[in-house]
Amino acid sequence: MMRRLLLLSVIWLLAAQERAVFNSYPSWSPDGSHIVFSSDRGGNTDLYVIGADGRGLRQLTVHDSIDSHPTWSPDGSLIAFDSHRDGNREIYLVAVDGTELRRLTRDSAWDSTPSWSPDASRLVFYSERDGNAELYEVDVRGGAPQRLLRTPANEHYGSWSPDGSELVMESDADGDRDIVVMTVTGQRRTWLTVNHARDHLPSWSPDGAEIVFASRRDGNDEIYVIDRDGEGLRNLTNDPGVDVMARFSPDGRSIVFVSNRGGAFDLYLMSASGRDVRKLEGVR
Repeated sequence: MMRRLLLLSVIWLLAAQERAVFNSYPSWSPDGSHIVFSSDRGGNTDLYVIGADGRGLRQLTVHDSIDSHPTWSPDGSLIAFDSHRDGNREIYLVAVDGTELRRLTRDSAWDSTPSWSPDASRLVFYSERDGNAELYEVDVRGGAPQRLLRTPANEHYGSWSPDGSELVMESDADGDRDIVVMTVTGQRRTWLTVNHARDHLPSWSPDGAEIVFASRRDGNDEIYVIDRDGEGLRNLTNDPGVDVMARFSPDGRSIVFVSNRGGAFDLYLMSASGRDVRKLEGVR
């Protein structure tokens, strides 16, 4: 009896662990055929690639640390991500076949959430090397990162506009997280959202006309889209679950996002208008 109870306990524990798998931070390949994401499905948080049709899941990185925030290069050859594998969080590059791993940043502070410039020559990321989270850029060929703007606020998740002239980010300059657009020179900043909720994880549409982001303004995290001029705010998801980490497909017709509406955090797809929501099968 005791052995049977022990076996049942182990089975229950394994099932619970399976239900607790966390899939996160999806990013499209430039041709829209594949999605890279991070997952702790193997026990550690590594990077995985899957077809946009839910087929062909493969593991990209294997390490006992945390590999996260992957983003596909515009030319399709590389994936940038951040990792704890060398003792603290740094920015890395890896080829799409999992080879040619290369570390880009070397600092005792936290470097995280890389995003590619449209010409694939640079990455923007946030770093706490000056005491608070600020945006930096680094040449993918190497060299010292350069701070884009000094500010007392914490600014995260910078993302280049498709034409390379602007960056969108989340900023806590007014005490909570809002969505801000800044010229790459830092000369002009525009607040797209101003409210007491948390607006976060912004990303551009491929034509630069819209920005998709997550917000808690309705009580839980939902996916919103807003026009570049700050008009046309709309909720795309309207679900009691947590919906976050949204990215437009390269053709602008679909959005991939992360949701726990099915119980665990999985990847979901929907049209750019918020219709036809479906879980990306093959991830779990």
